Amino acid sequence: MRKKTQNIARVIEILADGNFHSGEVLGEELGVSRTAVSQYMKELAKFGLDVFRVTGKGYRLAKPLQLLDLDAINRALAKGSGAAAPVVHLERVVSSTNDLLKDRLTGVIESGATVLAEAQTQGRGRRGKAWLSPFGSNLYMSMYWRLEQGMAAAMGLSIALGAALAQLFEQEGIYGVELKWPNDVLVGGRKIAGILIELEGQAVGPAHAIVGIGINLQTPDWFLNEVEQPWTDVQRLLNKPINRNMWATKLVACCHKTIKEYEQTGLSPFLKRWHKYDRLAMQPVKIIMGDKEIVGIAEGIDENGALLLKREGKLERYHAGEVSLRYGI
Repeated sequence: MRKKTQNIARVIEILADGNFHSGEVLGEELGVSRTAVSQYMKELAKFGLDVFRVTGKGYRLAKPLQLLDLDAINRALAKGSGAAAPVVHLERVVSSTNDLLKDRLTGVIESGATVLAEAQTQGRGRRGKAWLSPFGSNLYMSMYWRLEQGMAAAMGLSIALGAALAQLFEQEGIYGVELKWPNDVLVGGRKIAGILIELEGQAVGPAHAIVGIGINLQTPDWFLNEVEQPWTDVQRLLNKPINRNMWATKLVACCHKTIKEYEQTGLSPFLKRWHKYDRLAMQPVKIIMGDKEIVGIAEGIDENGALLLKREGKLERYHAGEVSLRYGI
């Protein structure tokens, strides 16, 4: 299975230029039969890639792909951060970037170690929801961090990262950015990015945090029919071609810097930034806890990142791992 995945990734790399490539040449490159090449082409459709086949010419993609370039990303990170730059790995196709980092926890792994992927076959968001991951369109990233102070140290991490991402989008010319507690970044009420933090470890002692982030960069049109909630992407908002490698570099650098700052200062410096973008402030919301529904007015977050809910004249606190949140009542 690993070999098949590698071959499919290599086929995509070859076809990325948008030109025709014969099945014979592809087979020789991969060391497989033309029949196997034909099967690989069928697999590409699962990633949302349109492949044309013309007798006598071979195969080509409907349009060229701008693939991530690991060397370019690492050079840009080193230029900006020097020796402190995080170690970045690139995979064309993975089950999920978070899962890949989890598998590597059995070995030696340094804080800041990062995985970028072109596509995920089993991407997921918060509370196990699927995160659809079309190939070569968006950004899928996971970063590892060792939390010396244990799991409690991660309580406000998604808040800090959300505030940092909101600032990043604004710096790049995207306005109307909003944050929906605890881990969604929106623009005009439409989701543009999401954060998923998974923890490994014991209640006492150091813990392992895996920070997964997905950003919609240039989402294909067919995606419109696959997702229920409103969404948008960077290319639509900026209305111009985008450089995926630049955005990947900025995302990795932003997260690395934010987690380091959070580790040193805690959540306090990020609270003001969060409140600037808080979409739910003073709005009616519904909290869902299993079969139980609680309605009230959202009044921001506390010093630990918990949602503050005013209900029947009292202020209640809810933590992200316990609940789901909906707009309105």
